Amino acid sequence: MATSGTTTFRLDVEEIITESYERGGVDAQLLTGYQARSARRSLNLLFSEWSVRGINLWTLDKVSQALVAGTITYTLPEGTIDALEPALKRSGVDTELMRISLSEYQALPDKTVQGLASSYFIDRQYTPILYLWPVPENSTDTFEYWALRQMEDITASGQDADVPYRWTEAMCAGLASKLYMKRKDMDPNRAAIMDAKAEDQFKKAEMEERDKADLQIVIGT
Repeated sequence: MATSGTTTFRLDVEEIITESYERGGVDAQLLTGYQARSARRSLNLLFSEWSVRGINLWTLDKVSQALVAGTITYTLPEGTIDALEPALKRSGVDTELMRISLSEYQALPDKTVQGLASSYFIDRQYTPILYLWPVPENSTDTFEYWALRQMEDITASGQDADVPYRWTEAMCAGLASKLYMKRKDMDPNRAAIMDAKAEDQFKKAEMEERDKADLQIVIGT
């Protein structure tokens, strides 16, 4: 028997919600508009939970921030969770930067001294703010980094989720667990099973979601 020859399987948000409710024993044909809104809210909360459990590789974007001589702070793009693997680029050459804590930044005696930036601090507000030290001495350097961004919001059931194919099962299992917890007739035993299933699928996806570069250990002589 011939295979389909396609690799386009992708659940939209409505299908994700349907699958998740059905796993909790709910007839999806009887869902109300409120239940659909409630499920979208739970799906966004699931994404928020994932953002604090590790680095999701599909949410990394390469960003180049132009620097301005004498300017200490820079507002990072809205939705940025963190800045990873940063470097200062000057004349095509990258120089690694050291991340410092708030207390270390506060301890700097002169925060306005200019030069080749060697360290940075990120004030992780709703919209993060980058502090560089020494302060940029020209307007030709750039701050290069990988932005760990927030996953895109779910605002309608006809959308696709900002989640790759390999995380589909973890997403459905996680949402099913959250939706079942909302049921008035929730069976604690079944809830525990669904929680365990969601955690198992998350860990499987998380194990796959890693940089697969070979580890090389070089011993100096």
